[in-house]
Order: sequence, then C-alpha cells, then structure tokens
Amino acid sequence: MIVSIRRWPKPIALAGMVLAPMLVAGCSGADAPAPTSSPNLSAPSQAPSAPSASGQDQRQAVEAAYTQFWPRTMHADDKPEDTWHDALAAVATDPQFTTTLNAMRYQKQAGIKIYGDVTARIVSVEVSGDTAKVVDCQDASHTGQADAKTGDRKTVGVPRNPVNASLKRDSSDGQWKVAEVSFPGGTC
Repeated sequence: MIVSIRRWPKPIALAGMVLAPMLVAGCSGADAPAPTSSPNLSAPSQAPSAPSASGQDQRQAVEAAYTQFWPRTMHADDKPEDTWHDALAAVATDPQFTTTLNAMRYQKQAGIKIYGDVTARIVSVEVSGDTAKVVDCQDASHTGQADAKTGDRKTVGVPRNPVNASLKRDSSDGQWKVAEVSFPGGTC
C-alpha cells in the first residue's frame, strides 16, 4: 500500500505550529510503519521542588521538565479526553497549557492523531530565578500527523528541528513547567 505523505510549504507548516504546538515545524515524505506502543503516561518523575543553591541542580530540573513535556503532550490524546487537563497540567502552564489543550481538541475534531516521539537534543539552558529558557535541536523525524481512524501517516518530521522554550517554576509546588514553545524555523 502506498501512503501519500505531503511536504508542507514552510508558511503552512509554521501555521500548523500555532494550532498544534506539540508537532514538528517542518515535514518531509517517508513511509514507515506506525508505532505499536506509546510511552508510559504515568505522572512524570518529580524534579526537586525546593530551590537549590546549585545552578547545576536547577539546570537538570529544567532539562527534566522540558524533556518530560514532549511525550506527555504528544500522547495525552491516547487517553480519554477527561484526563487531558490533568496530564497537561503536570508539565505545562499558560499560555502553552491552553494552546496545547485547544490544539488537541482541534485535532480530535479534525480526525488527526499524533504518532511517534521526538528526541530532545538540548543545546542550552538559562535559568534566571523562577524562569528558564531552553534551546533545543530536536529530532522530530520519527513523529508526525496521521489519520486517527486509519493510522495512515500524513506528515513526518525533520531530524533537526529548532525549538525554543520558556519554562516557569510553579509557585504552588515548585515544579518547572513549560510555559511557551516556539519553532523559529530553519535548521540547527
């Protein structure tokens, strides 16, 4: 069976990022079998909640929170819709929380399913008090959009996808959460 996978023009791919921030910014064509399992979506391991004197400890906590964000948001829709809010709240805060939740609802209505996983390749982390910035050169070549009913793949990501993320420390529990994700385009 031949599956048609589109390569979206950059403006369309970037517009898709507004609607689906957990997807890849660029797409390329490839046939590949659909994955047979998804990652464990149990509560993410908790990073240290008390502020640490060590900048290295904070950097590690930010990296862990950023890395956990991707499988949690990309596969939350594998579970019933009434669980999405809590699954996302564990790893994201506004505005990213609302953007991602709305995108998941839109995708469900449009019959779109996310497949695969991304691999974070963090380039830099800057921590300043209760905020942090992460620059990533994400490998998104094993993920994309698929038809929710048939599993037929529509897109596949790129191996070097630039990602910038802002994180905030949640004042209620001290956990780092992704506050905003952007895809600047280009390559890394």
